[in-house]
Amino acid sequence: MRFAVAFVTLLIALVLVGTGFAQRTILKPEDHLTVSTEVPADIHYVVVPGSVLKSHAGRQQLRLAGDDVVFASYGRTADVTAWLSGQQYAELRVDAAGTAVKPVLRTAPVVAGLRGGTPDPDGSDLWMDQRRADGSLTWNVNVPDSVSLLIASNGADPAPSSVRVTWPISTATPFAVPLLVAGGLLAIVGLLLLAWAFVHVRRGRGPRRKSPGRMPKRPAPPRYRPQRPASAAPVPGRGRRSVHRRVALGGTAAVAVLLGAALVPVDSPARAAAGSDDAAVSEQQATRIAQRVAEVAARADKKKDAAAAGERFAGAALDLRKAAYTIRKKDRKAALPQAVPLAHATTQLILPEAVTGWPRTLFVVVADSSSKKIAPLALAMVQDDPRADYKVHFAVSLQPGARLPVLPSALSGATRLAASTPVLEVPPGDLAADYGSVLRDSGSDAAEEFDLTKDNLAKGVGEAAKKKVAKKLGATAGITFSDLKTDPASVIALSTASSGALVAVRLDEQWTVKPKRGGVTVRPSGGTRILAKTTSTSKGIVSVYGYQLLFSVPSAGSNKPATLLGYAQGLVSAKEL
Repeated sequence: MRFAVAFVTLLIALVLVGTGFAQRTILKPEDHLTVSTEVPADIHYVVVPGSVLKSHAGRQQLRLAGDDVVFASYGRTADVTAWLSGQQYAELRVDAAGTAVKPVLRTAPVVAGLRGGTPDPDGSDLWMDQRRADGSLTWNVNVPDSVSLLIASNGADPAPSSVRVTWPISTATPFAVPLLVAGGLLAIVGLLLLAWAFVHVRRGRGPRRKSPGRMPKRPAPPRYRPQRPASAAPVPGRGRRSVHRRVALGGTAAVAVLLGAALVPVDSPARAAAGSDDAAVSEQQATRIAQRVAEVAARADKKKDAAAAGERFAGAALDLRKAAYTIRKKDRKAALPQAVPLAHATTQLILPEAVTGWPRTLFVVVADSSSKKIAPLALAMVQDDPRADYKVHFAVSLQPGARLPVLPSALSGATRLAASTPVLEVPPGDLAADYGSVLRDSGSDAAEEFDLTKDNLAKGVGEAAKKKVAKKLGATAGITFSDLKTDPASVIALSTASSGALVAVRLDEQWTVKPKRGGVTVRPSGGTRILAKTTSTSKGIVSVYGYQLLFSVPSAGSNKPATLLGYAQGLVSAKEL
């Protein structure tokens, strides 16, 4: 019996160890699931919709193979389709079981009049992230179903021929280690039992010595034993052998339960990426866009290249840089507009527009962390169409102590208001003209619309400063000041959380200098002389000074004034009359 118990214990141990080992080897399922397809040779773009990416749980691994450049990016599905405006593309599909089926050829709807050509998707501001490689590309992503992948080469060449999307599958075997440990312990117990059985057998077969004889005892008298009734049955389960049988049967049942539980698959929930809200640009995108702007600005400022600046600047911001570059080439002491922080840049504020169409607006504030003396720079940018870059229309230095109003979160975004909206204390389209009248006449009726107590620009170029300029000309020449009409389309107004708005406007102030009598000449100096390309004239000079202004405008009915938060100024043009 001892041998039987030992052998049963060792058998159970062998089963446990074998089951645990099998779970980690031959019984272990595949650790991934792959969907692959071949792309037609004449297709330049491939889209993997979010529904395909989320057809299986877990992170997605994208594997691409092509002959040349391999490119992949992901963005909101609507943005990907908009970028493909008018282009034919292949869309990957899967059936109800998640198996790849033949790609469908589609043509993207035309957006903002974009059609034709084979644009290169590399570097687009629409992408949340992107990768580019030569020959092959492996990229792990985890995107929600509202996001799609765009696959291409360089636009002009066909897309990668092989596309594979792989999802990890949970292959956890939580009972493998316990089974191995339990099997090992039972094996030790079985070996001990086997050794005990051998020892017992050996003792039972050893030599026996005869004991000395004893005197016979007197026979004992018979004892009374009550008879057991015939109906009484023997009680089972008593004695050592019965106990052993119970232990063996109980152990076998427990092992059977463990084995049944070990073969039940366990699913591990995968962690999905969080979706985005209404904002057209994510914080990661906005930071990357600001960095790209800084790189272009640094390159253009170094070479005084207006064409290079035009890659990321437009409107009033570009006009100021163009003039500054022209002046700086002739006068090394002339100042350039404030540089966009690059090496030590920190993004202090991000406010995208909540919109699905175009144009789109983005407002950011970046600062140079290397010095507290450098004012933070506010950038108001516009993207005209899906394939265009965000361009800076206003780049203003914030005034010392300027306090921005409470703004919507970067996830929800802000609403861009029309220049003629009546919901503000001062309509955005009227700000430039009203502020210009205050700069010429501090007693203007519009002065009540603005808080001038901490307005450094009004102190520097206001009525008092203009009188000094006129006095300096003397009696031989006269000067007049006037404002050019502001284009309402150039006004950028983004709503705040308090029903007000951040408003960026341009003000072009024209200075006209004329001789008061014949024989008198006007001799321009500095940047005016360089831009007008003359050192002396009897006709006169017309100069235009550009002001980029950023205001905080309260809501209508608040009876609060608009506050100038920051500005940039400089000579933008000059010519002879």
